[in-house]
Amino acid sequence: MSDDSAAGRKKPTAVLIAGVIGLWPILFILIMWALAQWGGAPGEFSLAPRETTRNVVVLVVALAATLVLDVGAVFFGVRALKRSVGRGRAVVGLVLAGLGALAILLLLGAGIALSIIFGRGGDGELSLEERVKKCGSNQGKIAIMLGPEMWGFDHPDGRPEDLKELNLSPKGDLVKPEEGPAYTTDPTVFDCPADDDADDVDYAVDITPEGEIKVRCIDSAGIKEGHNL
Repeated sequence: MSDDSAAGRKKPTAVLIAGVIGLWPILFILIMWALAQWGGAPGEFSLAPRETTRNVVVLVVALAATLVLDVGAVFFGVRALKRSVGRGRAVVGLVLAGLGALAILLLLGAGIALSIIFGRGGDGELSLEERVKKCGSNQGKIAIMLGPEMWGFDHPDGRPEDLKELNLSPKGDLVKPEEGPAYTTDPTVFDCPADDDADDVDYAVDITPEGEIKVRCIDSAGIKEGHNL
């Protein structure tokens, strides 16, 4: 009797604790959403070269371990419901574990969807309209990298004309500089989606009389498709 009572108290409590621990993916989602909504702040946007594989692996392992914890909480929670002792804690733990598991599945699903979307190549998979839009987006991103909050911030004594001398290839000065920070970890930004050569220079810089930075596509295929709107 005492053994059954002790087990009856421990299992629902363990299920409840596991359910609470399994809620961290929901907190993670809420924090990321809050940062996306209100996390913007002026300052230096230069990014030092970094390897993100380790962070991704740690996140996936943590999510997988938490999913196992949630599944275990659901399994033992269902069994604990058959007991009269601690049934309320078991129910709460079951609900929390279910919510945590659902949040993990949503995160993993979103990650897979994003990897599929952003993993699409530019070698014929995109329509003409999509290639024009992608190239225009590339031009805008490069112009931002060269602007006063990034390249201009790190080179306050530089002349606007110096921007025309930069290597804007996927292995150029903004991705893998000899010294100083890199300004993006995505080299495909410097590759025109209509281009067959992924390593050549597809973009050039123009400086307007007002000092505004303009980036244009110089790839022959991109020019024919009207990428410079």
